[in-house]
Amino acid sequence: MSNVPLPILVAAIFLFGCLAVLHVHRRQQDAQRDLPQRDEYLAAHRQQTPACVRCASTDTREFGLHEGDDVQRIVACKKCDKLMYRYRRTAAA
Repeated sequence: MSNVPLPILVAAIFLFGCLAVLHVHRRQQDAQRDLPQRDEYLAAHRQQTPACVRCASTDTREFGLHEGDDVQRIVACKKCDKLMYRYRRTAAA
């Protein structure tokens, strides 16, 4: 076995696991912030109404960038879960 005490080994594994989870979460948030605005998305894909470029579905779901009631909204495809675009909600729903 190694000379590292078990409590220190467990604490190190826990620490690196937490750092890995935080890193993945941060990358996901950065990807959401980098999404194009709705008008840019429609222009880039030559669409009149938003549709997923992966599966061509028009069913979408939306969620807040930071929390559920956030005015910054992220729109994703409901069928394949691909992130599509973001927009700013003008009035609270």
